Amino acid sequence: MKNIMITSFLSLNVVWFSLLSFAVYAQAEENPELRRSSIVVVAQPEFKFHAQQVFFWASNYADVSGELKKSAFSVQQLIDTAIKDALKAKGFAFKDKAKNSLLVQYHVSLESEMDDTALAINYGLAPGLRANSAATKKHERGTLVVDFIDPALNKVVWRGAIGVFTGIEDTDQGRQQRVNKLLIELFNGLPTAK
Repeated sequence: MKNIMITSFLSLNVVWFSLLSFAVYAQAEENPELRRSSIVVVAQPEFKFHAQQVFFWASNYADVSGELKKSAFSVQQLIDTAIKDALKAKGFAFKDKAKNSLLVQYHVSLESEMDDTALAINYGLAPGLRANSAATKKHERGTLVVDFIDPALNKVVWRGAIGVFTGIEDTDQGRQQRVNKLLIELFNGLPTAK
């Protein structure tokens, strides 16, 4: 009887381990597709970032769509922190109203509120992230457009857009880490301040 119980226990553990391994494998298979992003950047060719470049928020800098404002967490706070951190990682300063600063503003929305066609009409670009699998079709796409404005020229000198699948992270820390990584990707083409 004791051998039967040990054998049953071991069999159950092997089945449990197999199910657990399958669940982890299935999740790992799903995540790379969901974590894809698409980036588009346009810049004025005559504009050059300089080593002492300083950034500051434009007035009414954050345009967060209606649905994202209803989130249980602050989308604006996530993005504000990620933009500042990504610019600092490139060696740029983010200061209050510094002389010759570039102004920063952004727009973030879900595809249900602004699709690629509307983004192209309003911002002249769209990241064009496509849902290619059943896993990605279950998640809504979101887009973040970031502008750098030269106040002396009164025009956008750099614009970048990043498209992602939303609703993947379920903790504040996980969301902040993901948004931080995405902003580093978006600003990857900026020169590093010396």
